[in-house]
Amino acid sequence: MKDFILELAKSIKYHPSSSLTFYDDAGDLVYNSLKLLVKVDGFAISRAKYSWCSYKDVGFRAVTAAVSDVIAKGCKPLAYALSIGLTGHSISKLKEIINGVASAISIYGGYLINIDTNSGNDDWIDIFVLGNCEFTPIPRVVKPGNVLILPRRIGDTTIAYIAHYNNIYNVSQNVIEVSCRPLAEIRFIDIINKYRSCIVGSIDISDTLAETFYDLIDASGYGILLNASPYSIASYDLINFYYSNKDSYSDIKKLILMANEEYIPILIISSWCVDEIIKSLYSLGFEPVVLGYGIISKEITWMGEKIPKIYWNHISSKIIYK
Repeated sequence: MKDFILELAKSIKYHPSSSLTFYDDAGDLVYNSLKLLVKVDGFAISRAKYSWCSYKDVGFRAVTAAVSDVIAKGCKPLAYALSIGLTGHSISKLKEIINGVASAISIYGGYLINIDTNSGNDDWIDIFVLGNCEFTPIPRVVKPGNVLILPRRIGDTTIAYIAHYNNIYNVSQNVIEVSCRPLAEIRFIDIINKYRSCIVGSIDISDTLAETFYDLIDASGYGILLNASPYSIASYDLINFYYSNKDSYSDIKKLILMANEEYIPILIISSWCVDEIIKSLYSLGFEPVVLGYGIISKEITWMGEKIPKIYWNHISSKIIYK
């Protein structure tokens, strides 16, 4: 579906002031000297809501999903529009969702300026965000020699996914938080703007980590060599999960590559400022790791092995291997 939409998008007239391409996860334009970012994101609630999450959580998570891409571009959310479709006439669900949306906006900043409601055969939610950018938005790109930095450990979302599809309800509070009320880090905007001159690209982890890497090389035409230890990337809960379930999951790297909806940007930076950015991230309480670097050949390897194509299927809302 993604390839089809990309080809379709290429036939549509693009704004002449846009700096981002069709491969990016947001669009931009310049209007009266203002650099603006436009982002829309949404999902079918019935296929995205984990059983232990509430409808208020759904509203919160939908805003986070959209805002995360805005942050990855180095922009601040300014205004929001919300479209909700619900089966039947469940006013209680509608109130919960809107309360969740309002709760998220109170954290990220900006204003909800429009709401549209619909009824249909499925529950769904779409969030539109207008962002304000101090600098030109960061593209989705990696070039040979660029360094990839992950600001924090990931992988609790892998546990959430496995638990949900295997009807496991005894999950940790960390797993509940990241799957129901994930937080995008608004503090990244300041870091991105401070080091904008050395940040070459960025990409938000919203589908799987594996898909994030493949999206990055598709947009760039270059490859990635990953050389970080998986134990420096995996969350502590995921490491414990791996050791407790080795009979079912023999490769911790695949569990990490399944991490999804982490809503954290991978920063692609010039090599001369790696130490400075790492130091800034540590000062804010993050645990950054250098994942690897860009290479000329269009492939992705991790410790000498080509990484599998682990994709999020938006029709079934399941992770698949290609």
